[in-house]
Amino acid sequence: MSKGSRPRRRNSRLGTMLVVFVLGLFAIDFLLFARRAATMKPDPAMQGDAIVALTGGSGLRIAEGVRLVSEGRGGHLLISGVHPDVTMDDLMTLAGGDPEVWACCVTIGHAAETTLGNADETAAWAYENGYHDLILVTSDYHMARSLLVLQDAMPDITLEPWPVRTVIDPSHLFTDFKSLKGVFLEWAKWRVTTLE
Repeated sequence: MSKGSRPRRRNSRLGTMLVVFVLGLFAIDFLLFARRAATMKPDPAMQGDAIVALTGGSGLRIAEGVRLVSEGRGGHLLISGVHPDVTMDDLMTLAGGDPEVWACCVTIGHAAETTLGNADETAAWAYENGYHDLILVTSDYHMARSLLVLQDAMPDITLEPWPVRTVIDPSHLFTDFKSLKGVFLEWAKWRVTTLE
């Protein structure tokens, strides 16, 4: 065996160990992210000037936003990120709620297509209406990135998180592939956002 082969083999082992170590750190970071999402609970006493619900996945986020405004937790609800072809009647059918609440207290935002778009749409609406304290309704696994992105767009407005458990469930990573995939993709986006 040549003397030159030993350092190469040692370097190869060190490289493999480093890769395994980094992958282990990523796995731990992902699991901690999922655990935080799975254990998030809204403050039952929460109140705000208004409420914003981010669309996505199902009507559960929207239904929760309508419920909160019906309870008087905020004076008005913005549903951000609604597809341009979707009407208020479509949303009422999807999410339910009192038609009078929809008529008086719900604004539909059609401009946003991404979380960054949600942030821009929400900031414009909040500043135009003079709101200072918003309840943010989105999925529990989507909340961490949403708070970062929306707070960056409106740093002088307080955001109160109201996480919703939706079809992607961070507490069922190992029994539901759809949840594992959805939470993993959101973790990757969140981690990139924290590094920007």
